[in-house]
Parts: sequence; structure tokens; C-alpha cells
Amino acid sequence: MKKHLSRAVAMLIALALTFSLCGCSMGLSEMLIVKRAYRHVADMDSVSFTAAGDLDASVASIPLKAQVDADCRCIIDPGTLYMDLSIDMGKLGTLSLPVYLFTQDDALQLRIGLGEGDSVLWLSTDFPLAQGTGEGSKLDVEAVLTMLQDDPEALSIGDSETVNGILCRPFILKLPGSLLMEALGAASAQEGAATIEDTELTIWIAEDDGSPVRLSADLASVLQYILDTSDSAFLPQLQIKSLPATVDITGFNDVDSIELPDAA
Repeated sequence: MKKHLSRAVAMLIALALTFSLCGCSMGLSEMLIVKRAYRHVADMDSVSFTAAGDLDASVASIPLKAQVDADCRCIIDPGTLYMDLSIDMGKLGTLSLPVYLFTQDDALQLRIGLGEGDSVLWLSTDFPLAQGTGEGSKLDVEAVLTMLQDDPEALSIGDSETVNGILCRPFILKLPGSLLMEALGAASAQEGAATIEDTELTIWIAEDDGSPVRLSADLASVLQYILDTSDSAFLPQLQIKSLPATVDITGFNDVDSIELPDAA
């Protein structure tokens, strides 16, 4: 059975491609791009990528702006993500942090390292996941197709453009927050509980071989949800206004293993 994180990692790409197959106005060239992209996703065991974002937030009503950059490696199953994270806060300095995200004991585990070399202090917290979010989960192709039928404006396709030297077509998707929560294995939202807002995602797919090249979205609501559902004392209590982020995929099936650090 796929672990929760593997579904979350692959979800944005796979969901985008599922959406695309439903576009009634899609031409033959777009259909060929999507079919090739499905093949890439189906054959993907690991992926490496870079991520960059501009954080606009506040801590105790004090404004905080930062440039966030990360060099990432991910194994799809069992779901494991490593990030070499850099947070540039201008005059406040720059933080460099190793970050691990993985699933264990029916929870999403987060480990963050402070310090350098043998003196690194590992801080750990977890986010409980809803039960029953495995293969029998309601997040499936049929649910996505039904949603698209209810919202024909969920997908739009842009003109060809070059991204990282590759000719691509951008697929712009409107992802319901409830579907993103389901991908993270979250329980159904209760009244007054934290939720994820609807999010617009753009995924650029190479025209020649269908490989996903770039993804872009404002991840403020997703990160705010993670912070709000955590009871860890070491995670900052941020109020996030925006976090527009861009992910550039740098390699497919190029990660052999990720060794997890011992928890504090």
C-alpha cells in the first residue's frame, strides 16, 4: 500500500494530468503531451527538484519577509522527502536547515536539524493522518472526473513557452482545498478547524516527451494548514499572507536512498 506522503508528493502531478484528460476542448497535441506525461509519472520511483518562494508573513504581528530556496530529493514509496533549505531574511540573516519529511506510524513526520556537523540537534514533530487514506481512499480518478464535470473551468491550457530551455505547454488547474487535504491524508474538516483553501496550480509539461518540467502555485494555505495542525512548540506560529513558489524538476529516478537522522 502506498504511504501517505507518496500520494501527497505525486498528487499534484498525477492530479494535474487527470484533469487534463477531461478537457473537452483539448486538441490532439495536448492529448499526446498528457499521455506521455502519464507514462513519466507511472514510471517514477524518485525525483529531484529545486524550489524557490517568496514568503510574506508575520510573527506576533511583526512583519516577516524571506526568500526561501530548497534543493530537494524525494523517494515516492515509501514516501520520503529531504530538503536542503535556505531562508534568507535580509538583515535578520540566513538560516540553512536540513529538513526531512516522511510517513511513519500513521503520521506525517517532520525532522529539522539545527547546527552543523556532529553537533546538529534534530527537532522532531508529527502530524496525525486520517485513517483509511490508503488504496480505498475517496481520492481517486473517478472523484476527480466527477469534480471536473461539476466545474468545467477547472482547467485551462496556455500557449507554448520555453522553460529551462525546454518547449512546454502550461496546464493551469484550480485545485479544491478539500482534495489537497485528502491528498495529505487529512481528516474531513470540522467546523472551526484548519482547512486548505482552493489553490491554482500551473504545471509546465515538455511538448516532445511529456516530462513535467516546472510547477508553480501559492502554497501559503497549505503551509498554514500544516502549522495550524501541529502542536509542536518549536515550529513558529506564523500567519502567512502569501508564499508564491516555483518547483523546477531536475531529475527523474535519480535518488537511490535517503537516510533518516535519529530523532532528538
